[in-house]
Amino acid sequence: MLRPSLFRAIQISFLVLAGSLFLFVSPVLSEVSVGTIIDTVGMVHDSSTFSQGYGNPYVNGSAQLFRDSTMTNGGALALSKTVSTGGKTPESGSVDSQKVLSYDAGSTGSHLAASENIITTTAKGSNDSSDVICALASGDSGTGSNRSFTASASMDVITANTLQIASRTRISTEEIQYSVSANTSGPAGNVSGPAIIGSSFTYGSGTPGDMNMASDRSKVTGLFDLFNRVYRGDTSATIQAQTQGTGMVNSRTVAEHVYDSRNSTGESEWAGTTVYAATLLTNGGTLAETRSLSADKTTSSQRLVSYHANGSNAMQTEERVVAVKQVSGNTNTSTDPSCVFGGGTSTTNGTAASYQSVSASSQAMGVDSAQIESVAEMDIGSEKNGTAPVVVHYRADIASPVEFDSSILQKMSDPNKDGKFEDLNGNGRPDMQDLVLLFRNFDWLSKSDISPRFDFNRNGRVDFADLTRAFRDIQQK
Repeated sequence: MLRPSLFRAIQISFLVLAGSLFLFVSPVLSEVSVGTIIDTVGMVHDSSTFSQGYGNPYVNGSAQLFRDSTMTNGGALALSKTVSTGGKTPESGSVDSQKVLSYDAGSTGSHLAASENIITTTAKGSNDSSDVICALASGDSGTGSNRSFTASASMDVITANTLQIASRTRISTEEIQYSVSANTSGPAGNVSGPAIIGSSFTYGSGTPGDMNMASDRSKVTGLFDLFNRVYRGDTSATIQAQTQGTGMVNSRTVAEHVYDSRNSTGESEWAGTTVYAATLLTNGGTLAETRSLSADKTTSSQRLVSYHANGSNAMQTEERVVAVKQVSGNTNTSTDPSCVFGGGTSTTNGTAASYQSVSASSQAMGVDSAQIESVAEMDIGSEKNGTAPVVVHYRADIASPVEFDSSILQKMSDPNKDGKFEDLNGNGRPDMQDLVLLFRNFDWLSKSDISPRFDFNRNGRVDFADLTRAFRDIQQK
């Protein structure tokens, strides 16, 4: 039984008697807000479900779903969350949530299990293209023809002895935003305990002839200082992830963009696909990983990985980029208004079909220490009706085993005179190259006599959180 310190505040126009709420709204949208505060020692089970939508989400409509659950079989739990739904019209309906959770099993042998799941899906069966001239010449030319949008995000705590979590959610028609930050630190400086946490993200948006997709899955087992995921999807998809800690890690990120442009008679004018894929797997050791992915007309990614084994542990990671395109010999490259009458065959380029294929990859298998920096960018060349060239840029720098670059000791400086070495390459200002140098040499610098000069977050020690702070400071400049 929960102690009297449990309090639930519910701000809605009717009484809710259970620990969960289910709401489906169509066609009139209601505004609902539920606030929950739990501060107790003992067994807890809290869950909620919110759902709303209009029309048929598989044909011409939209639907959103939020669901969460928190369970403990003992220990101390502090939970504060708010969930709200609403919007001026069903078409602009949204679900928003914020949650802060702290758990400590202490010496009880208890554990925490928790989850959050959000889904939004929208379908538009009609052609809402503003391009009146050429939309009549080809059923696939309109940008709004048979458009679909589906995205989901989730976080699962399979088990935890100590855990701190903060999450935020927003879903609406053709938009998803989800962020979660967690660590296994014990409250008030108590001893940390291990946890197993995972996250996932899926995204798909576009028309049958132009579909953009992305996904991210990861699981961390052990002690971690930071598990941070930021997922966003609207007209494009963005994935940002940071993992810092000791334990087992398994992650996979994929982005795919598929094009299939056809003329008014259904013949293919050009088709292409770009694919980005990255995987990382460790069976223990200390890992610091920062990665970002943006999937739009151009797919771009950045990744920094630092790994050190503890004993017999090892890491393996792989990254691949692929771009393939085929253009038919009768591709319409005209921008003349006559296309409204002539369809996809008003003018042709008169050349033979062309085929382009570009790929690149990097791997590190079974290494006990490594530092990896990689940058990727792909553009299928959709301009000029697909006749623009495919562009792929990929670079990966892999160092194993890790060695210290002593030249930075003569170059580093303190541009703003705050006692910290923000400039490591000696150009007089902090930039991304300084972050790369700090990342490459972090193990040596964090253990050296000058380590206090790299305590950027001023917490009294040099750790991977200082890398995160340096990265954020450079982004803001």
